[in-house]
Amino acid sequence: MDEISSRAKKTIDNNHAGVLIRKAVKTYGSGKNSCTVLQGLDMSVKRGTIYGLLGASGCGKTTLLSCLVGRRALNSGEILVLGHEPGSANSGVPGPKVGYMPQELALFGNFTIKETLFFFGGIYRLKATFINSQCEFLSKLLDLPPCDRYVKTLSGGQQRRVSFAVALFHEPELLILDEPTVGVDPVLRYSIWNHLIQQSAQHGKTVIVTTHYIEEARHAHTIGMMRTGRLLVEDSPDNLLRKFQLSSLEDVFVQFCLKDDGRRSIEQLSITESNAATCEPTDVFPPGTPSRERDVNVAPDNPSCHSEMASSRQSNDVKDDNVNFKVKKHQSFSLKSILPCPHRLAVLIRKNYLMSFRNIGLFLVTFLMPIFQSAVANITLGNEPTGLRMAIVNDEVDLGVGRVCTNATDCEYSMLSCRYLRYISDNIIQVPYENVFDAVEAGKRGHVWGVIHFGRNFTEEFEMREWAVELDNIIGRRINVQMDSSNQQIAIFIQKWLVEAFSDFSKDFMKVCGHNPGAGDMPLTFVDPVYGRKDTPFTEFMAPGLMISIVYSAALLLTAATLVTEKEQGLLDRSLVAGVQMNEILIGNLTSQVSSMFGQTALIVLGMLWIFNVPCNGNLALAVSITLVQGLVGMCFGLLIAAVCDNLNGVVFLTAANYLPVFIMGGVLWPTEGLHYYLRSAVYFLPSTSAIEALRSIMTRGWGLEKAAVYGGFLVSFAWICGLLILCLIVMRFYKNSS
Repeated sequence: MDEISSRAKKTIDNNHAGVLIRKAVKTYGSGKNSCTVLQGLDMSVKRGTIYGLLGASGCGKTTLLSCLVGRRALNSGEILVLGHEPGSANSGVPGPKVGYMPQELALFGNFTIKETLFFFGGIYRLKATFINSQCEFLSKLLDLPPCDRYVKTLSGGQQRRVSFAVALFHEPELLILDEPTVGVDPVLRYSIWNHLIQQSAQHGKTVIVTTHYIEEARHAHTIGMMRTGRLLVEDSPDNLLRKFQLSSLEDVFVQFCLKDDGRRSIEQLSITESNAATCEPTDVFPPGTPSRERDVNVAPDNPSCHSEMASSRQSNDVKDDNVNFKVKKHQSFSLKSILPCPHRLAVLIRKNYLMSFRNIGLFLVTFLMPIFQSAVANITLGNEPTGLRMAIVNDEVDLGVGRVCTNATDCEYSMLSCRYLRYISDNIIQVPYENVFDAVEAGKRGHVWGVIHFGRNFTEEFEMREWAVELDNIIGRRINVQMDSSNQQIAIFIQKWLVEAFSDFSKDFMKVCGHNPGAGDMPLTFVDPVYGRKDTPFTEFMAPGLMISIVYSAALLLTAATLVTEKEQGLLDRSLVAGVQMNEILIGNLTSQVSSMFGQTALIVLGMLWIFNVPCNGNLALAVSITLVQGLVGMCFGLLIAAVCDNLNGVVFLTAANYLPVFIMGGVLWPTEGLHYYLRSAVYFLPSTSAIEALRSIMTRGWGLEKAAVYGGFLVSFAWICGLLILCLIVMRFYKNSS
């Protein structure tokens, strides 16, 4: 009976504790690179009290607080917050029972103060009348600027006060404040502590505060001094000062640090027990404060203060069953717990839209950059090169004997080399040279792209073509072309134009001589093509890949950058501590980004089809659909990158690293048939290769979903969407457990 009674008493004590931590261990990294931040830490915070957590930077204070609010998980040990394990069902932590002020500002710069409070009020499902009243009250308490001021226009101190107001305004049971008074003037610091003490004494709020101003921790009921992940002591300020007979808490902290040689256990540093049952904070009001305000906080000094807290750390004989944790570590699966809350989702979507429209630069980049990229691509890619200089060495021309070029158009076998040169495309600039040597030297110096050489008897030998069976005659009527083939595309264009020029020259000459114009043609005729045109421009091949690549990369970069920016600024953590689910954040971002993607796709399609005259021979709705689906693939890839990266540099690096292999190998600028045989099949499993082929088939061939090339693009895209979302959730869970 005594044992049962003892356990029952401990359970009751735990339920009345604000925070209980036992043997907490938190390690970052693994193996040789592991770093233990919390080393078997024990901590007790009584409900309705203020707990000051002191320690140097890097001692583990912020990590401990993030574990309390459920943002990080311990490697081992136990935590109870308000009688529940953080993150367990009905714990309210993360959620409305906790008010969290991180070290970062964690505020939306493009929101006004009022909009900031209404955003978090929407997350907590508070009524507008309550939010308005709290906004007015906190404005007076914290001396906030007018509520219609944008956060980004405030000074650093004003922004911290707004951040403090966000933690206070929904009146949580537990306040966790990480350096709340940094950058705050002494008068306002006094006001803040005054309010915290009133909340603790009058409303039973539990407050945990970390601070660099060690002396202001005298206002707390209990002080915990941390060093290298361990709690050196946990007691009231008066007892600590009395114990060491010092006048400064900073001197007390130095004494404990000197005693701590890194080998002693926390229990060996515990101080003499004292009774904390009736302990109250010391008088923090300056002289002249009215007695009705002082009565709230003043209590007689009790020499036995905080024995309950000290006794939990008295000796090495403390057993694991001294704390009776009733919450199960593994909660049963609940479908309701993973479904997004429509109300919070609506608040997040509204926030995303406001942030997009308020950020003018981002708004313009989102909608103007895609059309600008497509315009630049159409203007610069696929057009025929012009102004190509070619050296012409025509040995038929000899001014000394009167052999000059004529403009003859009849059937006259005279100076046919000059007649041929008139048919060469105007894109080639003909530069005459007297001899082949000089022309070749000009090519070596990069002055011309090649040399066209006509023999002295070119016309006579061309006339003898019908009976020219001797090799000398055949060689004599050749046009020798020596090219600079360092640029393959230019070389191909020049060869094409020279062949076309000879065909036109031959047909015209045969016609005026009364022969069949096709007599000189090769026995190879290209009739009307099955799809496309005889001279399909390169832009038509490039357009489908360009459309998908722009929408895909814009969605990827915008999604990843938005989430990582919120992560860097602490906004993501603050929203999660407020009770927002990660799936709600993902869905909210996807929803707002989809509307942007619709606008981008519409602008790109309009530009391609109506401005640059790229034809779409198939179903336009089907073409738009595959483009939008690829945008979703990019967004999901952006979510995965955001889950992995902690800063924008990582986002830019991974986005660039993803772009080249996905699109260069995906058939945007070069057909996949040009790849190595074994690589050719593998590239169709990349995110966009099949989709680009599907869109190209829709636009140029007019195919529909009945063709494998089209529905295959959709199937591969949907498979990537599902796979990326699953991988994203796995990565986020892994990072939460290992962070």
